[in-house]
Amino acid sequence: MGSAQAQNGEFYLDDDAIGAAEATQQALIDTQQRLGMMLDIMPMGLLIHTEQGILFGNQEACRMLGVRKEELVGQHVLDFVDPTEFDAVMNQLQRSFAEGAEVINKETLLSAGDGPPINIKLISARLPWAGTPVIQVLFQDVSDLKLKEQSLERLSTTDELTGAFNRRHVFAIAADCMENASVSDRDLSVLLLDVDHFKKINDSYGHGLGDQALIALARCGAEAVGPEKGVFARIGGEEFLVLLPGLNETAAAAVGEKLRKSIGRIEIPTNDGALRFSISVGVATRSPEDTEFGKIVARADEALYEAKNTGRNRVVVAH
Repeated sequence: MGSAQAQNGEFYLDDDAIGAAEATQQALIDTQQRLGMMLDIMPMGLLIHTEQGILFGNQEACRMLGVRKEELVGQHVLDFVDPTEFDAVMNQLQRSFAEGAEVINKETLLSAGDGPPINIKLISARLPWAGTPVIQVLFQDVSDLKLKEQSLERLSTTDELTGAFNRRHVFAIAADCMENASVSDRDLSVLLLDVDHFKKINDSYGHGLGDQALIALARCGAEAVGPEKGVFARIGGEEFLVLLPGLNETAAAAVGEKLRKSIGRIEIPTNDGALRFSISVGVATRSPEDTEFGKIVARADEALYEAKNTGRNRVVVAH
């Protein structure tokens, strides 16, 4: 085994000791390289970060941030955060530097390279190193998860055939509107509409063309009402409901008339020429005695029934 020898009052290392020191140094280098390789195959982005800047970034972090490794050191993670999320992420990092081992995570947006911002989960925690505070920052790409969540949300709120909002969604919004209207005494109106002689369309042209008519109606209706004015929803079969917060009876009837005319101009191509169809509309407005949305809908339904029985292709207001 090598050792330090004394000669003329000075110490020197014999060949064995020098070899052992070199082996130790090489082992440290190998360990660092192996650790770097292990971190590079992580499926998450990893940064080692001081308050001043980035000390290390693994391969996945470089990919997500759109930079090469040699460019990453010295930059700051805030350089890559979407401007709308800057303050929130800065606050998270400050907490991680200050609060020790607590793990903090939040969803945020990264602006990487020239591409669109990506949704990530940002996880940060202080590392147990003495001296200068050091944290690790992990990036988990949740873009696909976000897309799936948005898809599920669309499925839960929209009608599968027409793309209009569904019954469940419009009635949930209506419950909030009823509460607001009762507190502020604000107007709230409802339109109920359905396609005149829809069974005849299905019998004459087939259900496929009937579906096309409903799809065209929903598209036209949503455009005519507009999200700033109300909510257009399919509540079953050929029946649709329009929720109009803030509109009184006269204004709601005007919207109904606009819908009737717009939908009357729709043309569906068939082998026998263009199919055109009409709608009937019932209008009802919240009264001070109404405590349930269903009561307004019931009056709109009575008005719709009257429109059907008095010739169709018309708007009738409930009284």
